[in-house]
Formats: sequence, C-alpha cells, structure tokens
Amino acid sequence: MHATHFSVTPGVEVGGAGEGHGEGRLRRDVGGWLAGLIVVNATIGTGIFKTPAHVARSAGSVDAALLVWCAGAAVALSGALSLAELAAAMPRTGGLYEYIRRAYGRGPAFVLGWTKLTLLMPSSIGGFARLAAEATASIVGLAPDPRRESIVAAAFVAASTAANLLGVRANAAQQAIVTVAKYAGVVLVGAVGCFVAARASPETLPLPTAAPFAAAPTAVGLFAALVSVMWAYDGWADLSLLAGEVRSPERVLPRALVLGTIAVGVAYLVANVGYARVLGIEGLRRSGAGGETVAANLATLTLGAAGRRAVSLLVLVSCLGGCMSTLLTSPRMLVALSSDGLFPRVVGDVSARGVPRVAVLLGGALGVVFVSFRSFEQLTDAFVFGFFPFYMAAVAGVFVLRRRAKEMPRPFRVPGYPVTPVVFLAGAAAVIAGSAGSAGTSALFAFAAMAAGVPVYFAWKRWAAPPA
Repeated sequence: MHATHFSVTPGVEVGGAGEGHGEGRLRRDVGGWLAGLIVVNATIGTGIFKTPAHVARSAGSVDAALLVWCAGAAVALSGALSLAELAAAMPRTGGLYEYIRRAYGRGPAFVLGWTKLTLLMPSSIGGFARLAAEATASIVGLAPDPRRESIVAAAFVAASTAANLLGVRANAAQQAIVTVAKYAGVVLVGAVGCFVAARASPETLPLPTAAPFAAAPTAVGLFAALVSVMWAYDGWADLSLLAGEVRSPERVLPRALVLGTIAVGVAYLVANVGYARVLGIEGLRRSGAGGETVAANLATLTLGAAGRRAVSLLVLVSCLGGCMSTLLTSPRMLVALSSDGLFPRVVGDVSARGVPRVAVLLGGALGVVFVSFRSFEQLTDAFVFGFFPFYMAAVAGVFVLRRRAKEMPRPFRVPGYPVTPVVFLAGAAAVIAGSAGSAGTSALFAFAAMAAGVPVYFAWKRWAAPPA
C-alpha cells in the first residue's frame, strides 16, 4: 500500500500467501478511468428508471419535478466536492468510516459500520435485485408476482456475490463494461424521448391503484420528491470505500468523485427531459402501474413492445451492475473496522486475490434475507433514512477536521468552502425531514438498526475488543 496518514491495528498480518487479515492485503488495482466508472455504476441503478413517477406525483407538475432533479444534482455534487477533500487527505479503505472516526471518534464510526452491515448494504443490494427481478418478469412477459420476484432477486444476489469473489481487477473490469452499456442506455432513453414522436397518448396507460398525487406543487410534496431524487443520486460516495485500492488516491479520488457525479447528473437530466416530453405529468403519474417503469412506458409509447423489452433489459443490466458495485465497495468498510479491532477479526480476512471474502459473503447473505420479506419501496426508504445522517456527519467532518487537524495534508480543498458543504447539509436535512414524514415503518426500521449499534459497541468494547 502507499503511505497514508493513519495506522491500523498493531500486529496485523500483511503479505504472504493464502488468507491474510486487514487492509494490507488489499491491492491498489483501481486506476483513474476505472474509479470514475465505479462512481457512475454505483449511482445509476434503480432510481432513474422507477422514481421519476413518484417524483412527479409528489411535485405536482413537470416543471417542479425537473426543478427537484436539478436540486438533487446540485446537492449530490456539493457532497462529492466536500467528500473529495476528505478522501484525498485520508485515502484509507472504508471511506466514510475513516472520516467519521477521525472527526468524532470510534463510537460513531462503529455505529456507521454496524448500520452498514445490518441495514444499508443489504437494503441497497435488495433494492437493486428487486427491480432486476421485476425487469426480468417484464422481458419474458410474466405478470407481477412478489413471491416469484423474491426468488429471482435472491438468485441475482447470489450471482453478484459469486462475481465479487473473483477479485477486484476481474470484477471491476466486468463492471466497467456494464457501466458503459447502462450509461449509454440511459442517455439513449432520454434521446428517444426528446426526438421520437409518441404513437399513443399517455392517458392510455393504466392508473395506479393507490398512488395519490399533488394537484399543484407544495413544500411537503417537494420534500417527498427530493427523497426519491436523492435515492437516485446516491452512490457517488461509494468509491471512497475503495480508497485503499485506488492508485495515486490523492489525485484520482477527487477527480473521479466529481467528474463521475457530474456525468450522472447530465444523464439524469437528459432522461427526465425525455420522460417529460413524451409522458407529460399525466403519463408520469400513471407510470408504475402493473410494475412498468417510467422508462418502459416511454419506450412503449414511442417504439412499441420491442422498445419496452429493450428498456427492461437495460433496467436489468443496470440493476445487476448496481448490485455488483455494492458488493464490491461496502464490504471494504467492514475490513477497516476489523483492522481497527471493532469487528471480529475473521470479517477482515482478505484472500490472495485481494477479496474480503467473509465480508462479501455476509453482505450477500443479508441481501437474500432482505429481498425475501421487504418490498422495493421499503428497501429504498430505509436506505435513505439510514444513510443520510452519516453522509451529513462525514461532510460536517470537513469543518471539524479543518479546525482540529490543521496540519493534515490536503491535496484537494473544497471549492466554494464553506458554502459548498452547507449546500449539501441543507439538502440532506431536507431529505431526512421528508423521509421521516413519509417512510413510516421503514424509517422506524432504519432508526432501530442504527440505535442497536450503540449498546453493541459498548458490549464489544467491554467484552470482545482486542487490547490496543
């Protein structure tokens, strides 16, 4: 590994053949282009295909919905710029875990790791796999069946887990191909909407059975819309989890975080303009009935049944890429906790191929459990409510560490400081407020998972933690 500004637990094995423990076994196999593609792959998943319908129903008009998508892009870019400073200064595996540990201490960092394991990683994996199963049913012409879709989703999780056990380089190369294909597909969907005339009226689409919508923009509706938009933009921070495997991280991490987030924002805006042109507010509100996504309805109205199947295939590829990306990045946080003595040592074991096999298998197993009893909406709501407090804590760490660690080398500094991180914090606070009012049991589920980490931390610290 390159030299960094931290140290891991003394006595950690580094190098050698076979299985080893800790971050020293991870390889710096990720270059600049691949890092940028990981940002794009981690971000483009389920959101851009499914959530525009909910955004339109909540926002109340096409103009308001497009404004919310632009606001989401600004919030995500502000977060990426802020996190880039921390990533360049502390290029350690685990990303947000390390920033929170350095800013606030081991306790809050442990709660993040615990929440990542018990809620965030399986919810993200499950959300991707759920929509991939729905897309598969659409491709083969089957009616929606939640039980069958749970089985198919579990199979997709298992396949993604197996792919991640092949090694970082092989897995990342596969993801690069998937990322290029799905990015081009999203832009193409938007282009079809912008330039191809609709063959039928959006009023021909079936009405959702239980999907109330705002008749005009309201503050409450815009907050609810922003929650869905930020789910679609989530993923830009995942590259930081791989910081210990990125070459020249002080230079590559900021560039990939920022450029990858901008690229996603451009694709999302193109897609939403295409949706708005073909579907209008009525078609957007109707999308989602019968399991069809907004993108599938656009393709059906412009290109017919063949277009719908092509978009369903794009959704399938995109969601599989997102599932694989989550299983690539999230387990690295567990390796960092294990290296610091905050998780069992076996969780941090890394194979000769540079894969934290136990952590990956844990993520895959919990993903299968989650898709077995939670819907797509429950998975995504719990993820948003559970992760954004930690996003806010990490970005606020820019202020904390500038005051407490003035001597820390900062190869990249947030442009527009302090306004840029404040923009993200304000947007994230709006997301949490919106999700708290609409997520219901999912919000309580997320809060319970986070709260459980506090007594677990003190129990681990007292009875199980290795001596420092």
